[in-house]
Amino acid sequence: MKRYARTAALAAALAAGVAAPAAAQDYVYGSWVPATDWLNAGALPEMFNRIAEETDGAVTWELMPGGQLAGGVETFAAVRDLLMDAGVAVPTYVPDLTPAMSMLYSTVVPGSDPVAAAGASVETIMLNCPSCLAEARAQDALPLGGYAGAPFYLMCRQPITTVEDIRGKRIRASGASLGILNEAGAQVISASLTEAVTLLQRGGLDCVAGVSGWLKTFGYGEFAKHVTDFSLGVSSPVLALWLNREVFKAMTRDQQIAHLRGAAYVGATQTIDLFIKQNADNVAQAVSEFGVEFVPVGEDFDTMMAAYQAQERESHISRAEGFGVADAAQIYDAYAELLVKWRVLSEEIGDDVEKFAEVLWNEVYSKVDPDDL
Repeated sequence: MKRYARTAALAAALAAGVAAPAAAQDYVYGSWVPATDWLNAGALPEMFNRIAEETDGAVTWELMPGGQLAGGVETFAAVRDLLMDAGVAVPTYVPDLTPAMSMLYSTVVPGSDPVAAAGASVETIMLNCPSCLAEARAQDALPLGGYAGAPFYLMCRQPITTVEDIRGKRIRASGASLGILNEAGAQVISASLTEAVTLLQRGGLDCVAGVSGWLKTFGYGEFAKHVTDFSLGVSSPVLALWLNREVFKAMTRDQQIAHLRGAAYVGATQTIDLFIKQNADNVAQAVSEFGVEFVPVGEDFDTMMAAYQAQERESHISRAEGFGVADAAQIYDAYAELLVKWRVLSEEIGDDVEKFAEVLWNEVYSKVDPDDL
């Protein structure tokens, strides 16, 4: 009953055109990733603590992890309908609802620089992509807290050493890697990260394209002991603070700013603490515990990547326009330009979470007017 009473009070405040009462507000965050994941174990609790401190305890958050309220796809409707106030959102899970942001997430960022990818994608969405904000607004949400994962690699039951070896292989893929592997002739399989474990074990998958740290965290290394030593690029952003817009609008200005600061922090810690530092530790453990080996490849992989990137812009723009994104070309080009800027900033940031959060605040979130969201 408490949940519905709070929602009713919020609706009444919005209908009256005034901010919600100054009394302490308790909000609910539904996370579909496992309770032990860094998002739930470290990133979100610290963000919530910072928000509570900055608002003098006027705003608190309750974390409901492990998909208790909604799964990855269902999160969008759950936040829109106020089953929960915020959650973690992957745009490509609902490309028909978030086509502009899905285009960004599906764009290959070559190499292994999650900091640059995260910074560029966040700045693109918040300051250079009216369509991104509009499609979030259509879901009554705000796309905050963007972060990037580690580079994707092929983790396979048998060694993959040439591009020709990929042809016909059953590979679980998503994001930027999906397009590359389709072009290489793979049979791309749609499966959740947990489903992929069973499929690998039973031979239903030959490979998983994903973050190498998943060898340990999801146990892929028990069955996929051969990692093709070639980065399929970085994908960004996942949105750690997909926040109900009406909830945000009912906050005071200071509370809104606290959440924008929190968005900068959670994006920084997810990118660096999870997908750089913990990822490296997880890979080392997988090598030690499961006997995982990294398999070198030839120049044909560079040729494959170059061929894909040569047609990516046209392909992505055409697909986004098919979903009704009027400014797809401008969005794609803005992201490409910002990647150049953020690769320089990434060198200065290194693996310093607080510095990354500060740069995200200065370059992006401090420039966002809450009234325009």
